[in-house]
Amino acid sequence: MALSEGLLGKAAPGALGSSHQTRRWALGGVLLLVGAILSLASRPDAAMRQTLGPSQAEEPVVFVDGQRYTAVQYLGFNLFTAPGTEADGCFNKGEDLDACYLGSDKVARDVRHRLAIMAEALERAHASENWDRSPGTLKVFLAPEFYWRGAKGAYRISTKFINVSWPVIKEIAGQLSHVRFKHWVFVPGTVVAAQLADQRYVNMSGRTYENISYYNFAPIHIGGTDRKFLKFKHFISSIDFLQTEPNSASRQIAAPPGSAEEFCKKHPESNGCVYGQLPRKLLDEFGYDDFTELRGGVINMGGIRVGFEICLDHAMGTLCNHDLSDDQTVDVQTIVSAGMNIASGPVCTKRNSPAFLADGFARTEMSLNRYGQGRVSADIGGHSRRYNVGITYGADAMVAMQQWIADTIYDLTGTGFGTRFAGLSTLPGGSAGAGETGIKFSQIPALGGDWRAKLNGYYDVASYDEAARAQMALSRDMHQLEKAEQGAIASKIPEPMLFPTLDFYGPLELPNSS
Repeated sequence: MALSEGLLGKAAPGALGSSHQTRRWALGGVLLLVGAILSLASRPDAAMRQTLGPSQAEEPVVFVDGQRYTAVQYLGFNLFTAPGTEADGCFNKGEDLDACYLGSDKVARDVRHRLAIMAEALERAHASENWDRSPGTLKVFLAPEFYWRGAKGAYRISTKFINVSWPVIKEIAGQLSHVRFKHWVFVPGTVVAAQLADQRYVNMSGRTYENISYYNFAPIHIGGTDRKFLKFKHFISSIDFLQTEPNSASRQIAAPPGSAEEFCKKHPESNGCVYGQLPRKLLDEFGYDDFTELRGGVINMGGIRVGFEICLDHAMGTLCNHDLSDDQTVDVQTIVSAGMNIASGPVCTKRNSPAFLADGFARTEMSLNRYGQGRVSADIGGHSRRYNVGITYGADAMVAMQQWIADTIYDLTGTGFGTRFAGLSTLPGGSAGAGETGIKFSQIPALGGDWRAKLNGYYDVASYDEAARAQMALSRDMHQLEKAEQGAIASKIPEPMLFPTLDFYGPLELPNSS
């Protein structure tokens, strides 16, 4: 049975809402958000050791049919899970906020609609010809952080949410355990939830800052098996939640201060500074009763060690400085995030082994730790550090447009700008003008031609609209130049994909997998 058949059922009428006006992204605002995250990581080693201490977690071992993996392939679900703005149609009642959460106020409709989108992406990934059918290759599917958070910024832990979540979790787990997904591992985004504390306890303790507990965790499914894990995020970033106005508190979950704030230096273990870990009883009620909590960050799958991190935990070095000792490595490192990049945190893979990232600002990345120095960093100013991970190969709409412009100019004139390495200003595979990187890379549409109708009201679409508007103008002008110069733009230059994509990196042979 197809995943979409088992999960979707009939769509709720009116679930998509009406069309919304487009907007122009404030690029400076996005950079400010990313900078806020990076500033937290200026001393990750010390922060991790002081806050968490060394990990003593036992490393789970999973073999599927006794298969040992010698290669890995990354399948990244590339879309926006960051908050929307006025252009996404989310403001009402005269509220004056810079951004807002997208989704349906009806929890059941919200969860089911997000599930429908995820199900289609998974079906399209499996139906494509782009993934390696060899059982010796582990296929790694990642979706961004905050994929599951709802219109209030977090799902309120309640009987209503439990009634919605339990059947959905069971359905998707049942489908991903199907034999056709053997030798895959899935991280289908993160779930964000919040719970109000007993006010009597808050009053008695005097800890008014602990009136809300926040949770952010990633389900991990070992495809073709019943093995499932939960990885909880530890550090709260100041951009994980929107700062709410008092008159909108009933609509949104109040924002925590975040780990970088002065308050959190005085109260490092406060509910507003670190995410909590849900009690086993609540996990069982949600439908996670047969999931194992991943206390460390590593699972041994088919003889290769795969590490898992969520956003700010990467910048703080959770995997490399807490879950592993200084002399330990992993074969594959995975990061799901919203406002992060690989080089902003330590990479502890073996030399020439991959780190994969799926980010909620519609970008996927891969690093191969070419120099084996991914734990080594330098202060680059502004309370930020960069790690020596080598070239980071990335895919997003802006890179695709940049590549198209450069290749088109090169095709028309025979001369390109600069002498960059392929992969620095191109998609991960390289391009006709810049040359090839030697990395096998491909993209396909994640949601088909009606992607906008499916995402509208739930995930940001306005940024894609503005990118498409700019690309249309550039393409028109380039073709006018083509006619005037009596030249011809080569048909082999691919048009950029300015919509959600499935990005395929590899397969990649793993060095010295044990």
